[in-house]
Amino acid sequence: FKLVQMIARALDLPYNYFDKDFEHPMAILRLVHYSRERSDIDRGIYACGAHSDYGMLTLLATDANPGLQINYSTTEEDKWIDIPPQPIGTFVVNLGDMLERWTNGKFKSTLHRVIISSHRSLEEKDTTYCGRYSIPFFYEPNFDTVVKCLENCRGDDDGGVKYPPTTSGQHLLDKYKETHTDFKV
Repeated sequence: FKLVQMIARALDLPYNYFDKDFEHPMAILRLVHYSRERSDIDRGIYACGAHSDYGMLTLLATDANPGLQINYSTTEEDKWIDIPPQPIGTFVVNLGDMLERWTNGKFKSTLHRVIISSHRSLEEKDTTYCGRYSIPFFYEPNFDTVVKCLENCRGDDDGGVKYPPTTSGQHLLDKYKETHTDFKV
């Protein structure tokens, strides 16, 4: 909740601007296991391919295993940056598609992927290495919260709004429909 208040301040809004939108938040904790198969970027083999998170915020508990990369693209090149392993108790914070929509692109959704590289245990055929795990915590506003461009994030051209208004819940449902052909409401 404090992170949401920090985002409000970063947007030059009162710290409690989003409080009403998180009275009944949607919160999901997942345990994700990536196999021990080594990634081969040239052949398109990844532990998890490039994607952004659908919602507003994702907190990712870290461990001593490398593999998370974020995309830092410029107009000249597509660049992936390794997120170094961090001590247990450290969290990576990903901004999601919903926050990008709310801020009209002022805050960008974090494009990221996971690769499994030359882990020592893989090279030694260590059967005790069971792969990489991550524990993402997805934190979203109330299901019925209206998500529309914040006034102070409007651009100058054509009214400056890139995305039409929606609700938090509808945004997530639409994203699931886009990426999961068998998803039914």
